[in-house]
Amino acid sequence: MRKCILLFILATCWQVGFAQFTDDFTDGDFTNNPVWGGNINNFEIDSTQLHLSDTITNTSYLTTESKSIINGFWEFNIRLDFSPSSSNFAKVYLVSDNANINSSLNGMYVRIGGEAGSIDDVSLFVQNGLSSTKIIDGIDGIAAVNPELKIKVTRDSIGNWELFIDTSSQYFLQGNAFENSINTSSYFGIYCKYTTTRADKFWFDNFNVSGDSAIQQIPQEINTNDIIINEIYADPSPSIGLPEVEYIELFNRTDNDIDLTDWTITIGTTKKEFPGAIIEADSFVILIKDNAIDSFSSNISTIGFSSISLTNGGAELILKDNTGKIINAVNYTDDWYHNDDKKEGGWSIERVNTNLYCETHNNWRASISNIGGTPGKENSVAGESVYIEPFRITKAYPLDSNRLAVSFNKQVDSILLSTPSIYSLNIGNIINSNPLAPYYNTVILTANFNFIKDNVYEIAIPTINDCSGNSISNSLTFGITETILANELIINEILFNPKDDGVDYVEIYNNSSHFFDLANYRLANFFEFGSTLNAENTKIITAEPFIIKPSEYLILTTDSSKVKAQYETENPYAFIEMESLPSLSNDQGTICIVHQSLSQIIDAFAYDEQMHFSLLETEDGVSLERLDKQAETQNNNNWHSAASTVGFGTPTYQNSQVYQNQTSGEVTVNPKSFSPNNDGYKDVCAIHWNFSKTNLMATISIFDSGGIRVNQLMNNKMIGNKGSEIWEGTSENGAQLKTGMYIVFMQVFSEEGEVESYKKVVVLHN
Repeated sequence: MRKCILLFILATCWQVGFAQFTDDFTDGDFTNNPVWGGNINNFEIDSTQLHLSDTITNTSYLTTESKSIINGFWEFNIRLDFSPSSSNFAKVYLVSDNANINSSLNGMYVRIGGEAGSIDDVSLFVQNGLSSTKIIDGIDGIAAVNPELKIKVTRDSIGNWELFIDTSSQYFLQGNAFENSINTSSYFGIYCKYTTTRADKFWFDNFNVSGDSAIQQIPQEINTNDIIINEIYADPSPSIGLPEVEYIELFNRTDNDIDLTDWTITIGTTKKEFPGAIIEADSFVILIKDNAIDSFSSNISTIGFSSISLTNGGAELILKDNTGKIINAVNYTDDWYHNDDKKEGGWSIERVNTNLYCETHNNWRASISNIGGTPGKENSVAGESVYIEPFRITKAYPLDSNRLAVSFNKQVDSILLSTPSIYSLNIGNIINSNPLAPYYNTVILTANFNFIKDNVYEIAIPTINDCSGNSISNSLTFGITETILANELIINEILFNPKDDGVDYVEIYNNSSHFFDLANYRLANFFEFGSTLNAENTKIITAEPFIIKPSEYLILTTDSSKVKAQYETENPYAFIEMESLPSLSNDQGTICIVHQSLSQIIDAFAYDEQMHFSLLETEDGVSLERLDKQAETQNNNNWHSAASTVGFGTPTYQNSQVYQNQTSGEVTVNPKSFSPNNDGYKDVCAIHWNFSKTNLMATISIFDSGGIRVNQLMNNKMIGNKGSEIWEGTSENGAQLKTGMYIVFMQVFSEEGEVESYKKVVVLHN
């Protein structure tokens, strides 16, 4: 039989108890132990067998109490001393909710005979009211002539039925079916339909019935994330061990069996409805195509669908119960593999920690199983560490005069988000809140006032926690957005020749006191036609609203993790990951910010590698920084290479090369007397510099009072025009120097060959 993958207890919560009875009629009595009721005057005991004893055309039945159904077992003997027909046959009711089985009921029965001609068989039926449906069709002719049979029927815990017939001391399977619409029982019974000549030719014996009863209680309440999507096998080719069949694995996080009947899973835009199935407590089940069930081991619980089609690059998966309530949802991408090789196929992505259901990509990664995945069992990555991001508000922006959308970096309890009193505004109050399905990581708030242009608002939510118990770590400012004018949003830094395994980035800066929505703008290359700049190769910055606030830096790139790995980023959240950037060649190119209508270029920059500092050993991984935010963008003298002291790039914060409106350079040491004894007071000496020029190289040496160099802190290193270096009172080999007076000697070289020297005295105390 086809194995249904979930061991379940049906659409309600059940209290299970054991129920059984046997009767071989050797006591000569069918009115006691057990008690049979019904048409008792039409039956007798004949040679220790239950015998129909009537004289007219009629229907007769007997029933006895039986609650057996869960893991049910029914076995009995029957002999019909005639060839059955549609007028002469027997039914044995395994399950019935009515003692009168000659009336409307809900139950299951085996029919012996009942066909016209010579095709009489033994079949299993489900009855609802007065309507019956055959679910197992036995072998034709097996009951056609004076049948004397031993019959066995079994049902597992979730509704898989099997029918067996024994004609010669060996059972043979007649068929199997799944049926769990009938999930309680009160009675077991026999039913005989006959004409006058067959009124005394029915015999029954050796009833053996066992199984658990199911008593319906209060329907089980299923909470969000009780069942979670736990593993996704979207790209099965080329396989390294698993069947080349896409699947989704579910995990039951609870201590209760849960009925999945009539639940749905939506994959992208396609909704799939579950057949009757149950998932046991603390267990797994995989969702696959019907015709692929046999591809997996029989000990793996499976649920079959007509199709399961997963997109390799990613898709939205939404699991709902039979009331339409969202239980779990994920929106996976191939970035969740965290492994470029494994995302090429043959590997599943697995959830690391089943309790961190609010975490997204950090809690998923490629399987490390040697066959590529772990269908039906604990994930191979379970127990690995998970980076838990600080719980943050990521976006806040007005939707209309008094409504705003607030988004988070994690899924949040929808009930908690629905409480207006948890939100705090610097002006006014929130009077209504509406969390958005399916992820509940965005909420629409209604304020009790209208937003005013040029006002700055701040939203905070101090009382909510993520699934790890972490509270919100930030507040966020927002305001009514405006149209961008020239020089209000500028290109501030560009990396067009990245390091090995690095990516390009463009830093933009809000050079105004207004809020702007970047969804209305594009990043593009441009070309000049006559005196007009024309955008080409335009790229969407963001498809959803994204507000850049006044004086904010923001990095546009394709892979923020690579930028963060190669450069210091003071604000790791100031990134927008774009699907692709406009073309940025390593030698020269163009970049611009343009309105989505393409009719207005906001800022444009034509770069060239010759704009880099001429003394650089290599331009690889060195960004070009804007010197003066107020000066013209397309002025080559307004751009300089980022300093080596900051790692050759300053994504998300102020450039290392900044225009200084002063006439001379300055070098200072602080403190002038220090004691590196790790007592937290004046443990190090900081050497600060501030110069009017940019593109500078510097050397910093330390000399003792006898003029001997004891340390060289910097040797021909490219510096920004403002910065600092630390001396801890050690020699060049790291040894602690003795108490005394020391000279800090700094030489600064400009691109034009100018050299300036600075000497500062500092006293070291041990």
